[in-house]
Amino acid sequence: MSPRKEVPGARRAETPCAGAVPGAGRDVSSGRAVTSAPGRAGGAMAIFSVYVVNKAGGLIYQLDHYAPRADTEKTFSYPLDLVLRPHDERVVVAFGQRDGIRVGHAVLAINGAEVNGRFTADGKDVMEFLSNPANYPVSIRFGRHRLSSNEKLMLASMFHSLFAIGSQLSPEVGSSGIEMLETDTFKLHCFQTLTGIKFMVLADPRQAGIDSLLRKIYEIYSDFALKNPFYSLEMPIRCELFDQNLKLALEVAEKAGPFGPGS
Repeated sequence: MSPRKEVPGARRAETPCAGAVPGAGRDVSSGRAVTSAPGRAGGAMAIFSVYVVNKAGGLIYQLDHYAPRADTEKTFSYPLDLVLRPHDERVVVAFGQRDGIRVGHAVLAINGAEVNGRFTADGKDVMEFLSNPANYPVSIRFGRHRLSSNEKLMLASMFHSLFAIGSQLSPEVGSSGIEMLETDTFKLHCFQTLTGIKFMVLADPRQAGIDSLLRKIYEIYSDFALKNPFYSLEMPIRCELFDQNLKLALEVAEKAGPFGPGS
């Protein structure tokens, strides 16, 4: 993690959000962790997901905003020409790519029956089942692993801890934490208010206007969550108007990049 500072003690001026909590803002003296730089070739720009984490590190809202990539199903004869390995309670492709099946894809179904982690629908171990020549030919569906609710909660809590560690590691006094994590396939952007609420957006590395989008999400949170008489602070956000306006903001950001005047 390589901390980043613009000017020691400098802060970015912001226009207050409608309905925002008084005194809320953003300290831009944040750390920036970068794992790799090159952008992905091909494909449309997109915003993948949004996370809202409370000041205690609990996930209070999450939205997946991308169409999942199509799964690939093929019929194989013995021996299987892909190398599979158990990984994090699921079976994934460790070596060999063909017909849309890529390294890292998980086994999602066998012979049309959904796979539950490392086990088939009838409780058999996937690795043992696929190592038996008597079970061939076999139809296997591969695809990206879908995060469970518990995994999303764990990842949000993990980032909360990394955010705090980044603040402590910064050589500059007053660093608020990680502002962006960058990989070759996505960027994670984080906006923390002075009250400790974190808004995170995962987007294509080339997607423009994420800083404006984060402020827009904060405005939507202030207008449709904080002003909701039935909403309790630090609790999960369940508000239809919040959902509707957030989805609209994401669509606008994908089409136009930075928000224009009056957006």
